[in-house]
Amino acid sequence: MQPAVISTEHEHALLAQQRWGDLKAERSHHEQDWEAIARLIRPQRGGFSMDNHHERLAEKPLSSAPIMAQVNFSSGLYGALTNPASKWFHFQTNDEALNAHKPMADWLDVITARVYASFAPAVSPFYDQTTMLFSDIAAFGNAAQYDEVPLGQGKILDVTLSLAEAVWDIDAYGLVCEVVRRFYLSPRAAVDMFGEKALPRRVVELAAARSNDKHAYFHHVGRNGMFRAGMLGAAGKRWFSRYACEVDNHLIRERGYDDMPFFAPRWEVESGAIYGTGPGFNALAATRTHHRMDEATLRAAQRAADPTILAPDRYSWPLHGRIRPGQVVYGGVNQRGDMMLRQMEGPRDIGLTLQEKQAKIEEIRDAFHYTLMNLAGRTGMTATEVMTINEERMRLWAPHMGRIQHEYLAPKIARRFSLLWKAGQLPPPPEGTEGVALQVAYTSAAAMAQRSAEGAAAVRVIEDIAPLAQIDPRYTDRIDPDGLFETLMQARGAPAKMMRSREDADQIAEARQEREQQAQAMQMMQQGAGAARDLAGAMGGGMEGGGM
Repeated sequence: MQPAVISTEHEHALLAQQRWGDLKAERSHHEQDWEAIARLIRPQRGGFSMDNHHERLAEKPLSSAPIMAQVNFSSGLYGALTNPASKWFHFQTNDEALNAHKPMADWLDVITARVYASFAPAVSPFYDQTTMLFSDIAAFGNAAQYDEVPLGQGKILDVTLSLAEAVWDIDAYGLVCEVVRRFYLSPRAAVDMFGEKALPRRVVELAAARSNDKHAYFHHVGRNGMFRAGMLGAAGKRWFSRYACEVDNHLIRERGYDDMPFFAPRWEVESGAIYGTGPGFNALAATRTHHRMDEATLRAAQRAADPTILAPDRYSWPLHGRIRPGQVVYGGVNQRGDMMLRQMEGPRDIGLTLQEKQAKIEEIRDAFHYTLMNLAGRTGMTATEVMTINEERMRLWAPHMGRIQHEYLAPKIARRFSLLWKAGQLPPPPEGTEGVALQVAYTSAAAMAQRSAEGAAAVRVIEDIAPLAQIDPRYTDRIDPDGLFETLMQARGAPAKMMRSREDADQIAEARQEREQQAQAMQMMQQGAGAARDLAGAMGGGMEGGGM
């Protein structure tokens, strides 16, 4: 694909910078809360209102309790939704009979395995980047990620962005329709990324001079209003992609995507809102209070350990003086023995108790569902109690996890499928099923916990009717064995390749019944032959006895 004509003071470069400013201004009221959340709950992030967030100073919160609650919560999301130790999704159609058709079931298993393998660490840093994405969602209620296929590397690049360097807009359906990313590069890094020919001359000269001055670069992605199906180049892509540099308002390159490569999942969002809120926002009030409590406690402890000294004049006490054990303080008393220095009296009780501080910690943990998240260290719990806690957790998370699946996992999987299909990495569907629409079914721990209720209900029904069936066999006649088996298999998330079709099972049952009938017939023949021999022997023995 050939890049567009490169020029300085390009309208598309100016548009990218303008859209960055417009979209950034719309979310300024969110950034104030994000800064507070970053300072107290997620110190790895921040600098949302700065020109370059990499230049911010690292925050140093006084308590690790909010940070650990957020980490625990985000780890729970990761394990519940995208645990790499188990398959957390598979493909299917909306036709259950077609899904059960053996050739179709095998093909669905194959393409699921291929797409699932594209998330493996050898191909993509998806799992590492998703860990950061869930941490951002847990803290800020928003996250930003994009994926790219670097040319000639045979890999897929997944990158979770700081909210400080990405802004976006949504359409009438709440879907991301425009993204602008602003990032900073040194001249040498820019040459490595884009090549000398694509960059303005001034940047190339600075790179040759080994300058460390960094400049802003913009990546602008949006719907392509000039899209024409079948056309070559950027015009044949549904989404335009433009890289621009602030130096000379230079357009570096213009290409496109068939699918939107940016994803912006949210935790809780009002209808029509671009940005949402998360557990970190809910915990912010208690976190601020707890932080102030720690500040007051530390100040009181510092005053007690290093009290303020009152002196009559500057000559009685040296500037910045300190009293050390065993030290002689000259001028500390007068000739009459009166103390010339004394500690300033102050309140000895700040009125804060450990119970009050612990209550705020519990409030923070409740905002992050800590009680439901953490089962470690609990002893004596039955399997039923663990299941009940997991079901309660899934009930509270259900609407939020549904949004994450809709705004992040579903489009991510669909884009992966599209990339692999275009690269010829997926086999064609069975003959006669071309064009059948596919959909993603989630088999993660969270989805299985929600779906297990259906399987548990089926098992309870069997347990309930077992004593009734001894009275009247009709109760068991109402149970469809195939339907019960398929319900349990779906509830447990079993792979389709381990199940035979109903037709194959019927043939196996018929063959088994035929063998059983043949065995019974053979047994009856053997029993008949034995009876005949016994009768013949008995009759022969009777005739001999009569002759004697």
